[in-house]
Amino acid sequence: MEFKVNRINFEKMLNSIVKLIPPKSTHTVLQNVIIEVKDNNLSIEGTDLDIFIRKSMQCDGKKEGKALLPGKKILEIARESNVDEISFKLKELNLQINAGNAQFNIPALDYNEFPETPSFPKKKWITINIGELNEMVDSTIFMVSKDVSRRAMNGVLLQLKEDNLNMVTTDGARLALYKKELKAENGELIIPPKVFDLIDINQPEEPVEIFIEERMIGLKFSSTSIIARLIEGPYPNYESVIPKVFPSTCTIEKDVLDGALKRVSLVSSPTIKSVKFDFGGDKLLLSSSSPDFGEAREEISCIYEGEKISIWFNAGFLLEIIRHLPSSDIVFQLTSASTASLIKPKNSDNLIYLLMPLRIDSYD
Repeated sequence: MEFKVNRINFEKMLNSIVKLIPPKSTHTVLQNVIIEVKDNNLSIEGTDLDIFIRKSMQCDGKKEGKALLPGKKILEIARESNVDEISFKLKELNLQINAGNAQFNIPALDYNEFPETPSFPKKKWITINIGELNEMVDSTIFMVSKDVSRRAMNGVLLQLKEDNLNMVTTDGARLALYKKELKAENGELIIPPKVFDLIDINQPEEPVEIFIEERMIGLKFSSTSIIARLIEGPYPNYESVIPKVFPSTCTIEKDVLDGALKRVSLVSSPTIKSVKFDFGGDKLLLSSSSPDFGEAREEISCIYEGEKISIWFNAGFLLEIIRHLPSSDIVFQLTSASTASLIKPKNSDNLIYLLMPLRIDSYD
């Protein structure tokens, strides 16, 4: 195997593969990637056994070949080189790398030791632009549960139902739902979040084709193919926890609420970050207290419709939601002090968040 390649393009491609390499694994072979040259095409493959990725690019191919090589080390070499082009030459199980005045000899392994890549799923399901998919992911993925005992909630639900593509995540205390109109066959998948880290967000107009098969998903875009094992369900019935009627509604300027909540939460308990919201009239009162840090309160203007209601929220959770809302005004839809509140951008129902209240007594 022998080839030359543009260093910057090679580094970018290898970096997106190396993201998948597990930091610790009993399978040391997974620290490696397969590099293959055929004609003037260079391809690189990597896996963590749950997800398999293959990317390709043009190169100046001198001799075809294939090798199993330490991905992170070759990435470091490419990153630290100060030349436009790098050349590679494989002799038996030794890879020679020339980068300007720097030369490296890197041991290679037999590529037959690398796990076999599953067959790519055959059934095409949907096509969506990278930019649209990335917007859905950014708006929801931060609510994926970290609790390993709730396996289904460790994934992202992608559901097609009633001509809507729904992306759902939840950790039990909060829930994110992003809806996008899309006509295709109904279905639902629970996808490992890491899959979305491998999509090139710098190509927003590039279409992603999604293929499905029993327990597998495949994605194709640009010069990349990804195969991933799906997380087994069922996913929690998220629709059953979304209230159907909201007696009270509050509209607030996002930046005003963000600042007030950050200030008031400074004295809240560091563990539960509880802040009390007193809704009523044209003012919203935020207050917090703790034995160690004292008390804080701040009143802000709002537009409110409904009966007076007091609700405790986790300030950390709410600030994270506020940060992901795209509009300058946000809407709270409320039912009671003990049931979930719905939070969404003003004049849009495509993105909604549910936040469970805290059950806590005031220190007053």
